[in-house]
Amino acid sequence: MLNKTTVLQELNKAKVAHTRWVKRAEHLIEGFPVDKEFIPLESTSCVFGKWLYEGSGMQLRINEEFKEIIEQIEFYHDALHDNYAKIYQLYFIMPEKRSLLQKIMTFNSKTITAKEKEEALYYFGLLKKNSKSLLELLDRFEKKIRATSSFDKITEVD
Repeated sequence: MLNKTTVLQELNKAKVAHTRWVKRAEHLIEGFPVDKEFIPLESTSCVFGKWLYEGSGMQLRINEEFKEIIEQIEFYHDALHDNYAKIYQLYFIMPEKRSLLQKIMTFNSKTITAKEKEEALYYFGLLKKNSKSLLELLDRFEKKIRATSSFDKITEVD
């Protein structure tokens, strides 16, 4: 059974992790050295994704009261990872194109052209819009959890 306080704490940690993930993507575009491992590509690999797909987000999904909003959260989370994947392809050398020396000596990054930078900024703009929508949904979700008076009964699984 889930505890409301624990769920709210986990949700807050997931929101903070998401914000950090977006900031790391921004650092990449601004030209700071960023190891690709610090910005997970897959939506299930980041801290927020782990909360959504393995943690209390997944457990709350089974309840009809929370199912719709969690599906909306998932939509925006997946969309921003899709946009990041396009940025990733611009900034990082794809694994099959890396030499052994590149694997040892670099952060897996490559030099990008002005056109590629412009394209990355476009995708980052989309990523930020998805992030904003995601954070707004998370705020609504938090309010919904707080307003649920019989939380323990809601999260019981038969």
